[in-house]
Amino acid sequence: MTRFGKLCAAALLVAASPVAAQSTYSCNGLDAQQKFAAVEGTDGVFYRVTPDLHMFNSFSGVTADRVAALSKALAAQGTTLIFVALPTKSLAMPDQLPQAARDYGFDSSLAATVYLEQIKKLQQRGVAVVDARLALRAAPIDTPSFFPTDYRLTAAGADREAQAIPAVIAATPDFAAMPKGRFEVVPAGAVTLESAMRQALQRHCLLPLPLAQTDTFSAGKLQGAATGGGNSIFGGGSARVAVVGTEIDGNPVANLSGFVAKYTNLDTVQYAVTGGGGFDAISSYLTSASFQQGRPAYLVWSVPIQDSLASFGDQPFAELTAAAGDTCRVPLPVMANPGGNSIVADLSQLDPGQSYTLLVDTDSAAVSAARFDFTIGAQVISKAIYRSREQVKTGRFFMPMSDLPPEGASTVEVQLDAALGGSASVTACFN
Repeated sequence: MTRFGKLCAAALLVAASPVAAQSTYSCNGLDAQQKFAAVEGTDGVFYRVTPDLHMFNSFSGVTADRVAALSKALAAQGTTLIFVALPTKSLAMPDQLPQAARDYGFDSSLAATVYLEQIKKLQQRGVAVVDARLALRAAPIDTPSFFPTDYRLTAAGADREAQAIPAVIAATPDFAAMPKGRFEVVPAGAVTLESAMRQALQRHCLLPLPLAQTDTFSAGKLQGAATGGGNSIFGGGSARVAVVGTEIDGNPVANLSGFVAKYTNLDTVQYAVTGGGGFDAISSYLTSASFQQGRPAYLVWSVPIQDSLASFGDQPFAELTAAAGDTCRVPLPVMANPGGNSIVADLSQLDPGQSYTLLVDTDSAAVSAARFDFTIGAQVISKAIYRSREQVKTGRFFMPMSDLPPEGASTVEVQLDAALGGSASVTACFN
């Protein structure tokens, strides 16, 4: 082949390169980042390698059983659990995925099947579940459900998620008889969010990336009996619907609670913890005095499917189930000094053959960590609970007495990271 022929062949090869491999924003090395490794899709949409390109998210039968047990404990006290399986961006916006997603082994059809299996496991156990994937997929590209350059929902996405919730709530037996209100959601202007993900992506792109910008909406009640307590989930009111979750759909700008109120005609409050995974928001709420004193009719628990609910053993679900129920009935003798950082409880009166969860009420919202040192003869077994910095602290900790020797513990000393209040106590809850 002549030199001219070789040059022509090279030019043809370049021209034949797939358009999808070219970056609209002149990006390079996106998947080499440490925190926000990503791939560039079409229409300016970017997907994180983790978790957006993962097809399998752990949700075992044991986890489904634990969710069902929590649902039953809540129902026994008048609250219906509504579980929202919040999909990844790739499940909600598969049409913009690049060829690079397949190179990572991602198959959107298979991922959707895995997602639906999770929902099926919960439904088979009697849990009310919202399939948010279908709602979020019904989105024109000019009003996407997720920010193109961020992992959170836009207000339009929150609106779509909220529209999927009322059908599940309305199917419950008590909904029709509930007093309703009328809620208005009106435009409140466009807002641009700070986005750590977009900033990280921009460092690898020559051209400016789309901002994390969304139209916003404000919600207000037009008519109906007021429940009081303001719109804070910890405000001491008695809203009919409480929504707990993460920043993915819980950013105030998205106003998920306002849209839920609009479509259910029920007073709605919301609490989300940034980076809190499946448990942070719901554990703060269920262990709070606000929940105990004014339980909602519906607890909407939004769980990102990538956040495994099996990562922390049995403690989180034992805590939630005990806090949701009415089984903490055995006050234990304690030794404690107000202002001190530890409390000792006598466990000798407990039946070693019975299963318990211990409730430690520190009477102090300053406490964010508790270590339980169980004494069994000459042996000490320690377990710990840590609240994240972003969580609302309630001062109440529930620890299951599981994985202890058959003879049981004689005492437990609970070491805290802050001082006790004057009315600290330890109570045994029946499992």
